[in-house]
Amino acid sequence: MVQTHISQRHFIEYLGIKALRSTHPGVRKLKRAQNSHSAHGNKVWRSSFVLMDYLTTYPPETQSRVLDIGCGWGFTGLFLAKQYHAQVTGIDIDSSVQPFLALQAQVNQCQMGFQERDFTSLRSEELTQYQLIIGTDICFWDELTQPLFDLIERSLNAGVERIILADPGRPPFWSLAELCVQKLDASVFTRRIYEPWKTEKSLLVIGET
Repeated sequence: MVQTHISQRHFIEYLGIKALRSTHPGVRKLKRAQNSHSAHGNKVWRSSFVLMDYLTTYPPETQSRVLDIGCGWGFTGLFLAKQYHAQVTGIDIDSSVQPFLALQAQVNQCQMGFQERDFTSLRSEELTQYQLIIGTDICFWDELTQPLFDLIERSLNAGVERIILADPGRPPFWSLAELCVQKLDASVFTRRIYEPWKTEKSLLVIGET
């Protein structure tokens, strides 16, 4: 059983959620047990903090069903689960992130589902169950732009009300944003936070706020 009362040097707390640092004993133990790591799901990304800040301004309805694409350690999804009682499912192609997500969920005393899968495998009939789709730092290669656009279009057609992606502003993300603005009436803007660091990220928002 992981203790929820942990030294402050082992986590960053933001909006009521603890993001575990690499120094946390549980994180260190999991990393020692794993021989490899792929797909960049090996930490909490700063875009997650900016997306959380945005969601405090435009929150989902209580108990919304949320899909977190490329969830990694699940920081934003866990925030929605804890603060808005959202029913969150995270997907990631990297199975090794699941124990870290489970550890973060236990420390934050909330729950989030996990599936090891590629987002391109999501079918229209599955997408109908979600009101909100989120993703952070997931459009980092050129070859991801069109598949992500296809997923966004498929999700909207399936009845998903809102899709929000956060990114530092990589070229593939801007290519995706341009497509979404032209064809799906999306909005793109930057948002800055000052805690726990001063950082600014780009947000792509499709659908109702």
